[in-house]
Amino acid sequence: MKKNNTDKVFSKKLISNFSSSLNQDKRLYEEDIELSIAYSKALVKIDILTSKEQRSIERALKSISNEIKNKKFNWKPELEDIHMNIESRLHDLVGSFAGKIHTGKSRNDQIATIERMYVKNSIHDLINKIEILQKEIVLKADNHLDYVMPSYTHLQRAQPILLSHQLMAYYEMLQRDKLRLINCYEIADELILGSGAVAGSFYKLDRNFLAKELGFKKINSNSIDGVSDRDFIIEFLSSISISMMHLSRISEELIIWCSEEFGFIKLSNDVVTTSSMMPQKRNPDFLELIRGKFGGILGNFISLLVTMKSLPFSYNRDMQEDKKPLLNSVDEFSNSLTNMTQIIKKSKFIKNKLENATNGNILATDIADLLTLNGVPFREAHIKVSDLTNKLNKKDKVLSDLSPTDLKEMLEVDFNLKIDLFKSINSRKLKGGTATAQVRKEIIAAKKSLKL
Repeated sequence: MKKNNTDKVFSKKLISNFSSSLNQDKRLYEEDIELSIAYSKALVKIDILTSKEQRSIERALKSISNEIKNKKFNWKPELEDIHMNIESRLHDLVGSFAGKIHTGKSRNDQIATIERMYVKNSIHDLINKIEILQKEIVLKADNHLDYVMPSYTHLQRAQPILLSHQLMAYYEMLQRDKLRLINCYEIADELILGSGAVAGSFYKLDRNFLAKELGFKKINSNSIDGVSDRDFIIEFLSSISISMMHLSRISEELIIWCSEEFGFIKLSNDVVTTSSMMPQKRNPDFLELIRGKFGGILGNFISLLVTMKSLPFSYNRDMQEDKKPLLNSVDEFSNSLTNMTQIIKKSKFIKNKLENATNGNILATDIADLLTLNGVPFREAHIKVSDLTNKLNKKDKVLSDLSPTDLKEMLEVDFNLKIDLFKSINSRKLKGGTATAQVRKEIIAAKKSLKL
């Protein structure tokens, strides 16, 4: 029998690769170096570093940042993480006093702080990208105020609306997404540095100074919670998941609309592909990819939630696994926002297709409302119009086939039942309705908010 040499398999390299977080956390080098520079200044204030040593360290850290940026930095997986890699290189550049930089600081409070810095920076970027998408949506709405279409419930034609009203629904969803991200920012905006490994720092660090240097509004009150908390990431991933779900819903709608059966929208050639077999195809691949990426982002959220659910306080190595879902979700969401912006910007709505889809029974509710205004109880009016549409259906006819006179006779009333699409639309003039004047107000308010 062949002897299984597990020692060779379970090598130092394998152990190093398994335990290393370097592939993920090296993405946080800017935040890590910014923290180290600020911390070096704080160490001068308590006489751990001289001013001369601090200046040398700061110059060296900025040099390291350039090395990383220019892909000239020699990453060493055996050093496990970004902190030890940078500290090792710092020692190469300035000598033994580089080791002073870790005085009173643990990797536990260091990583918790730079992750909060990364989340805050990402939120700024994501909100900016959401607003760029919103601007394209609002401009589309503003330029299509005379386009009418059916609204849908259960994917069945419901009532006539302005296309602009539908587009502004997308804007409103994204507004709430921004509010959730702003709330995440407030939660993440808390300095953890100075908490040490778990019990706080032995040294009299000026945490207010550190908070100011690193742009934090608050300082954490409990060192145990500070180093073991990851709910700021969980909430961030939850908010990203909700927003990505919104992008998925928009994608689904546009995918339906660009089908030949609907034909409401034509997508730019930049965001469609043809079939490898069928030359006539214009597949909405980019929209499908956005829709598909929601699954991965939701998985990231659930993954970290499950990782954290049974961990005892305080820091546990399991928490190293927080970076993969965090970084991936930010990347995928950011890219999806950029692509959705281009899709909306370059798309073309087909006016006649949208309007033709309003034929049929789409004014049924308006007819029932007219009966009600003339003294017929709404429930009775609803039954009358429903019975009429059922009778017409048996004859392969719809309400739009009937003249006002036909309607009067078939509903057995003696008052005018004349109504058209724009009359119907503009009757919905309460705030939030599809009336042209109301939608125009919503667009004006959105433009003001976005500084358009």
